[in-house]
Amino acid sequence: MILHLRKDLGNTKHQHKERFKTRLWVEEDGLLRVRPERAGVVNVMLQELREHVQQSTIGNSPSGIDNATFSVAVALMEIAVIVSASIISGIIYHVAAYNEIGQVAGFAVSGLLTAICFIIPFAFRSEYRVENFLSDGRGVPRILEAWIYAILTVTLIGFLTKSNGDASRGWLLIFSGLGLAAVVASNVFLQRWIAWGVENAWIAPRRLMVIGDPEGLARFTKALSGSRRGIEIVVATCLPPREVVDGMTPDEISLRVEEAAERGRNEIVSDVVVLVDPARDALLRHVTDGLMDLPVTIHLAGWSAIESFPGLKTEHIGHIKTLTLVRAPMGAFQSTLKRTVDIILAAAGLLLISPVLLLAAIAIKLDSPGPIFFLQHRRGFNQHEFLIWKLRTMVTMDDGDNIVQASKNDPRVTNVGRFLRRTNIDELPQLINVLLGEMSLVGPRPHAVAHDRRYERCIDRYARRLNVKPGITGWAQVNGFRGPTNTDQAMRERLAHDLYYIDNWSIAFDLLILLMTVVSPRAYKNAL
Repeated sequence: MILHLRKDLGNTKHQHKERFKTRLWVEEDGLLRVRPERAGVVNVMLQELREHVQQSTIGNSPSGIDNATFSVAVALMEIAVIVSASIISGIIYHVAAYNEIGQVAGFAVSGLLTAICFIIPFAFRSEYRVENFLSDGRGVPRILEAWIYAILTVTLIGFLTKSNGDASRGWLLIFSGLGLAAVVASNVFLQRWIAWGVENAWIAPRRLMVIGDPEGLARFTKALSGSRRGIEIVVATCLPPREVVDGMTPDEISLRVEEAAERGRNEIVSDVVVLVDPARDALLRHVTDGLMDLPVTIHLAGWSAIESFPGLKTEHIGHIKTLTLVRAPMGAFQSTLKRTVDIILAAAGLLLISPVLLLAAIAIKLDSPGPIFFLQHRRGFNQHEFLIWKLRTMVTMDDGDNIVQASKNDPRVTNVGRFLRRTNIDELPQLINVLLGEMSLVGPRPHAVAHDRRYERCIDRYARRLNVKPGITGWAQVNGFRGPTNTDQAMRERLAHDLYYIDNWSIAFDLLILLMTVVSPRAYKNAL
């Protein structure tokens, strides 16, 4: 069975929502006739596909700006924004320092070099696609990372060519801030404009052909409907049930796949999604071989395990090709780099805050009896336990199997302790843990061992947050997920942020989190 989806638009694309018609026809032969007991599944799939078609905005051929043109246009726009920011930064500096405009051409060349360094990572990772902007695929952490690397590259080039004099350093300082602000602002503008452009058919969506069994097509279509902006199914090929396929010859299967490929070619699809169970090796090979002649990207989906592993890649172990499900969060070089930054910043931080710690220690001793520091067992990297250092803020020193989380207006919290917790000063002694190598400046916050044991039993993948060193601050904390977790759902939300950090770690991301820890109001939210 081949489900062929087409839409006829009105005379103008501005009126497409009201005027398009939907035509759907089914082609069958004796080989691919659907068995009666599977008719209900097929009807569900047809209904899902009809709903998807009725909410789409494309015609029989791509309308609006295609993905290739869009990607080039966006890259050129970002180059223009960065070059403009470079020129403006140079003029501002020279007018302020020398009361003259300066060498505008030189600022433009430097800006162009920075822009090229900035866009290359996004271009090589195909992150100029429409859906990257619609799904926040290019968030602030990714932009900050690319920007820092671009600035460092330009600085290194300037040093090696001996072209960064006093004026260049002044320009670079202004340009680093102004350029980043301009790129982030343009990205926000692009996200809103692209959403409008897709809705109004100015930007052509990604055109998919999907091929699989009825259940797989129904699941895929339903899942796609929640994020369908910028993506449309234009051809759906329904494979027969397993028992029918098992009775078909390779030539019969290949013929049906070739027919589907021809329809995909006629509809100018950009991607083909194969919804075949990898365990059906022979069928999967026939399907993919028959689609190889299409100049499109071919994807394997519909396999439930895929959704659990966001970093799927292929590698080689010797001469054997493998599918890598999960990578270690950091390689040897990355771990060394992160550790170096931790030692430098933690040592400098302890020196700077030593007067604050001294005053806090005096206040704690005057306010209530007990030790200055609070030590508690926590789990760190790879679930190894360590003693965490904090300034004492409560009259109790809970540790062990029964630990009660602090709550709002908790009577156990001392008067000085409330101030220390609200300002995060009580966490500063953990710089000692950082120097000892037990913690990092940035990472998932360590929880009491008793709490870890509880959540491991009721929340999937909870223990994965311990695949990196715990941090003094983290992505969850700067987004307001801190303080007590009174429900499992609250912990799941915190865990989602921790896992996002693990999967997207970079030095630039760490620097962003450290900055947000100081300036973001959400970093102080829910402090008790």
